Order: sequence, then structure tokens, then C-alpha cells
Amino acid sequence: MRELIDPAKHIVLIAHEHPDADSLGSACAFYSYLLRSHTKVTLFCATLSIDQNLSFLPWFDKISHTFPESADLAISFDCGSYERLGIEYRGELINFDHHISNEQYGTHNCINPDAISTTQVLYEWFVTNDIKINGKMANALYAGLIDDTSCFSDPQCSPSTFMMAHSLVQLGADHAQCVNALFNSHSLASLRLKSKMLGEMKIVHNGRVAVLEVDQALLESTGAVLRDCKAAVDKALSLKTVEAALLVAQLKHGGVKVSLRSNGIMNAAEILQKFGGGGHRTRAGARIKEGTCESVSRDLMDSIKTALELTARVNIALA
Repeated sequence: MRELIDPAKHIVLIAHEHPDADSLGSACAFYSYLLRSHTKVTLFCATLSIDQNLSFLPWFDKISHTFPESADLAISFDCGSYERLGIEYRGELINFDHHISNEQYGTHNCINPDAISTTQVLYEWFVTNDIKINGKMANALYAGLIDDTSCFSDPQCSPSTFMMAHSLVQLGADHAQCVNALFNSHSLASLRLKSKMLGEMKIVHNGRVAVLEVDQALLESTGAVLRDCKAAVDKALSLKTVEAALLVAQLKHGGVKVSLRSNGIMNAAEILQKFGGGGHRTRAGARIKEGTCESVSRDLMDSIKTALELTARVNIALA
């Protein structure tokens, strides 16, 4: 891929819409790398209101919401589908990602579904190509790693996860800064929302599934935003008997946002692929353009019930 990157005159780095630390951290790390070559580079994200908890990432203040017409190469990070780019671009495109459901939309794709984060894919690419990782790159890569592993609590964490973390801290990543920004900085509105969501949560299928539904009225009454729902879903999965936590949230301009978390017994990505989404075995998402929270939740629960029954039959057969 360096044969595409090195001669490019204007490179655009794309973080997906409503970016998390994995997508934006990857883009910021690559931005630092490209600055060495004095290549013209633009850090792009289509979302106008980006989570300010990510403002500690290097080059956050360089983010542009306008895609430059002079770009001759684009590089996307953690975008599982072309739609998540938030822009129409038909030129040379390098696609860095770790989603098994990635649509392979790039003219060149660097996908590793065994990686726990896109920052891991990028870290390994830097190492393989003998590219020196400086402190800013290390911090950005580390942020994506701890965000996608929920601070190393994800069951898919492996020895390579901790080896990468050890290396990045040695290279200058600030563990305390990343943890405080991503996990310990909450607004009052987000805490109010979390309390109400957990209070109204439904537990179904003999305690194996937690269901959380959020409408616009709830968001408005608490002053919270959609991204604040994540904390309640993660907390619901921590219940002893719960194997999957489902969030169904009404979108402001129509449609429904779905997030599904699993403890690994059930494949979340397989279920949401049927609804136009994707992700990983333990966490997946989808945006469904038509339907209400109630109708979408009902349809999803049918698929989740089938998956749970299948895993139960497999466990009995193996016993």
C-alpha cells in the first residue's frame, strides 16, 4: 500500500460517522505518520458534533467536515461499510478495518477480523513496514485499543492484545489519560439516562437477555444524546444470568439504532447482519431505516431466541 501512499499529493483520512476512539484514534495516528512526509493531508469526519471525550486525541482540532475535491487518495479506518464513510468518494481508497462483516468496498483492503481493534490492524501495519511509532501515535493507538476492549475486559483479549498495550505504553501512550477520558468522564445527563434505562430494562428468556428501549422523549427529558446509551447496555451485560443485551433506540429523524452485546455464547454480528448491520461476535450494531422501537425489538427478539435455542441444543449435544 505504500506504493499508493508515497506518491499521493493529497491524502484524506476518514473516521466513520459518529466516531469512537478506535476509528478516530486510528486516523489521528496515521495523520501523525503522514506529517513526516510533508504530504498534504486532511483529517475528515462527516459528523459535525463529535464526542468531546475524544478531544484528548492528537490532532483532534484538525478535523475537517468538508471533503476536499483535490484528494487523490482516501484512507478509511474502522468503517465496516461504505455508507459509514458519510461521503461519496469513488477514487483510490484504502480500507483499514477489523470487522468480519466489512463490505470490502476499498480499491485496496487491509482487513484483519482476528484483530480486536482497527488500531491493532494499524499497529501491526506500522511494525511490519518498520515505521517508527512516536508518542502521539502510541497514545492514539492505545485509545482505540482500550475503547474496543472495554479497558481489557472483552473476552476476546489475547496475549497479543497485552503485548501491544505494553509496547504502546513504552512508546509513550498515557494509560491514565486514555482511561479517564474514555471511561471516567461522564455528564450529569448521561448518568440520569443510565439510571432511567436500567430502571426500565426488561429481562426476558429466563434471564438470559436484557432489553433496553430508548425513545426521543427519554433523551430529551434527561438532556442526553444517543451515544450516552452505551454505558447502560454494557452494564446490563454484566448481570450474572444475562448472555446478551439489546438496545433499540429511536432516531431523531426516523428509523431505529440497534446495538447488541453478547458474552460470546451467541454471535451478535450474525444476528444483526440479517438486519443490514454487522460487527463482531461480542458486539454489533445496525441502523434500521423503517420501523418503531417496538416492532424492531420484536423482530430482533425472534432472531435472538432462535440463536439462544441453537446454542442450548449444541451445549446439550456436547454434554
